[in-house]
Amino acid sequence: MILRKEYWFESAHFIYNHPGKCRNLHGHSYKLFVCIEGTPDAETGMIVDFDDLSKVVNEKVIARLDHRFLNDLIPLSTAENISIWIWNQLKPGLPALSQIEVFETTDNCVIYRGA
Repeated sequence: MILRKEYWFESAHFIYNHPGKCRNLHGHSYKLFVCIEGTPDAETGMIVDFDDLSKVVNEKVIARLDHRFLNDLIPLSTAENISIWIWNQLKPGLPALSQIEVFETTDNCVIYRGA
């Protein structure tokens, strides 16, 4: 079974080696889906409590990326590299993490399932 929760953050960045307009400073309203895979616990009936999941995601990712300049943390801040960075922040605290989806715009998304 897969549990999925949605989050949002606003960030600015530029892609320094991009041949087009993305080399200029700009921002996005990012959408993040975090997926946890597992079997519901017999006692709680849950894979993970949504509140517990949000504590990890908010502390490790949202608080560090929302209304920030991404290049300070991720120098080549492509959607792909942002996804890898987010995964690396979440995986230690969420061992059952199975997938993240990072939407840079409403129609551009990277799905990452770990290395």
